[in-house]
Amino acid sequence: MYDEDGKSDKNNAIEKTLCILNSFADRPYSYSAKELSDKLGFSKPTVHRILNTLEDANYVRKNYEGKYTVGYKAYQMGMIYANNTDIYMEIRRVIEHIASATGEQVGYAVLEGTDVVSVYESQMQDTRIRYLAGAIYPVNSGCYGKVLMTFSHSDEALSEIVPKLELKQVSPGAIMDHQQLLEEYRAIRKRGYGESADEYLDGTVGLGVPVFKKDGSLAGCIALGAIKSSTLESKKEHWLEEIFKGAEELREILL
Repeated sequence: MYDEDGKSDKNNAIEKTLCILNSFADRPYSYSAKELSDKLGFSKPTVHRILNTLEDANYVRKNYEGKYTVGYKAYQMGMIYANNTDIYMEIRRVIEHIASATGEQVGYAVLEGTDVVSVYESQMQDTRIRYLAGAIYPVNSGCYGKVLMTFSHSDEALSEIVPKLELKQVSPGAIMDHQQLLEEYRAIRKRGYGESADEYLDGTVGLGVPVFKKDGSLAGCIALGAIKSSTLESKKEHWLEEIFKGAEELREILL
């Protein structure tokens, strides 16, 4: 059977299942069936049916609030991806070392198309700064996206790509003007690293450094997030030194 768009019922069901699964990569990372129905425009019976199937297969589970969130099978699939992302354990070791040396939240992310994917986040986290491995982050807010976009493309390529981007107001500090975003990318290239303040999370600052492979191509980004404080400027140089040191260490490892 086919629906009005010419899609088979089977294909339509698969697409809806994927839409529901993908929703759990968006904040707040947990939803009720009604919230998913409202968010995606699917009927509540359809959402319930798909969630029941996913729950039976352990791709979703219910949390203490009774809302659905990702289950261990989804985590397992994510870890398979992570472990096949250019020596994951070495990335983890370097990130944890930087976190220990700075006392701040540190992570590593890569660019997949225009999706910024966090590969690893340090275990040392301030509860007010919570980044999740596997989460998708924007290209117009925070250090991950800005640094990765800057060093993945030439200025000429960015001039063509950026005006076509759909910029989302994921946070109050997100850059919503295409020209302003281009100028930010150029400033990052000139500095050699990215900075952010109140962009992805209010009351926080960030520093991001590109990680290159031996052949000069971009591998990813190491970023540090911290709560704003009066001692920020005195710590910044030390933080950057540790992050650049980690980026150079990964450069010697990544092929």
